[in-house]
Amino acid sequence: MIIFGKDERAKFEAIRGTLSDVVCRQYDEAKTYRDEKWVMFELTNTADFDDYMKLLAIKRKPNRK
Repeated sequence: MIIFGKDERAKFEAIRGTLSDVVCRQYDEAKTYRDEKWVMFELTNTADFDDYMKLLAIKRKPNRK
């Protein structure tokens, strides 16, 4: 599960064109609570692995050292 906040949802929309239809469909079908979108991704195909890594990169905080 990945929880996308308001800013993260905007980042998702910015890279949407680079993601597979399966990943976009799972995102679109997820419920939105307040300003957050809670997405339960089902990892069924290793071909989509790169897409999931892109989504995790959205969530990752930058190294500020």
